[in-house]
Amino acid sequence: MRKSEKNAILQKVAFWNDEKLESEYYKAVYDSLGSQTDRMYDLGYDMRDIIEREKTEKFNCEYADLLGFICEQRGIVLWKDKKKE
Repeated sequence: MRKSEKNAILQKVAFWNDEKLESEYYKAVYDSLGSQTDRMYDLGYDMRDIIEREKTEKFNCEYADLLGFICEQRGIVLWKDKKKE
């Protein structure tokens, strides 16, 4: 992720309330799960398409990580209903 992309995301989420930020974090994590590139390779997709998909998947992971970091900075406890008390 380029610095300009990161800054644009930071500016966008600065005005989100905690509930929206947490919701978007979970959505981003879900979107970043799994990879389709191996399957694309097996199916004979063009290498340009596979490389583009890898870039997209990398961006999705970095986006989820960035949202997670922002949540931590705001004191939002993530996965609270998933943790054992």
